[in-house]
Amino acid sequence: MRVAFFLDSQAGKIFCTGSFSEQRENGRRCALIIAPFAEEMNRSRHVLSHLERSLSAAGYDVLLPDLYGTGDSEGDFRDATLNIWRADIDTVIERLGPCRELHLFGLRAGALLATDAVDRHPVHTLTLLHPLAEGRQQLNQMLRLRVAVNLFGEGKQGIDKLKEQLDQGETLEIAGYRLSAQLAGDLEDLSLQSMTPDGVERVNWIELVLQHDHSLLRDSNRVIGDWSAQGIAVKTSTVICDQFWLTQEIARCPAIVDRTLQLLDG
Repeated sequence: MRVAFFLDSQAGKIFCTGSFSEQRENGRRCALIIAPFAEEMNRSRHVLSHLERSLSAAGYDVLLPDLYGTGDSEGDFRDATLNIWRADIDTVIERLGPCRELHLFGLRAGALLATDAVDRHPVHTLTLLHPLAEGRQQLNQMLRLRVAVNLFGEGKQGIDKLKEQLDQGETLEIAGYRLSAQLAGDLEDLSLQSMTPDGVERVNWIELVLQHDHSLLRDSNRVIGDWSAQGIAVKTSTVICDQFWLTQEIARCPAIVDRTLQLLDG
């Protein structure tokens, strides 16, 4: 059964789409998909919707929320914080109800939020789709965009000036998004290497590459090595696909959905 509804969360109502089975028994497999950051979310929506429908067809109860200040949810992006988004994720997991298995999926910066949630919930599998190793990568990407679009400065000098403004508590307008100093600081604090997804049966790590012989990113290998040394099972995989969260036009990527379902079955 397809669903679309607003859910009361800590800071306001958040919009969720997804699918629920007719019978809400405790033996269900549940899935939560966490979208990437800012404009990457909009450009990835068609791929994540494809993933949501495919998980539903495979027998999962699935929710794909717009976190506070994003998409069709209440609030302004400038008012979002990491703690508000954590509360949103916790609220959506509670709405999924008692499940035999909880599976988390996160794309890009959404992978950071999904991994962060493992400390608060019993998670069966954690699937990271081309994850960012650190939130500061997302922050620097946005600041470079501001520098490029506004000709504010050149290279590192321009970015350093913008970071000074954030350090002073200013809010920056970047490509239609108002980035607060609070959220910028929250992003810098997020790092996969500082997280340990203990208790997860398996981590599925999928990256997009241009050719078959391309390997995982160096930062990814560093995180995976640390987690493996701590006894966390990580299954890695690559698929050939365009980085659809960056393209101006819709770029479909059925391969990443197919590989995700294969890893879950495996």
